[in-house]
Amino acid sequence: MKKKEPSFEERLARLQAIVASLESGNAPLAESVALYKEGIAHAAACREQIERARHDIKVCSEGAVTPFEMSEEDE
Repeated sequence: MKKKEPSFEERLARLQAIVASLESGNAPLAESVALYKEGIAHAAACREQIERARHDIKVCSEGAVTPFEMSEEDE
């Protein structure tokens, strides 16, 4: 069974928690490095999700997606 990918909001919340933890300076070096790596991965995933959203908005706003119209046969 494939693990569900976190949403943008979940990733952002985790990234904020990682930043707070790193900024506190209380974590041991090894844990800080692991948190940093995790943070980089979440930041990259968030960036990808934002780019996909921008693309979708651009496609819709430039008229590449046309509204669905029902034909008389479908009614």
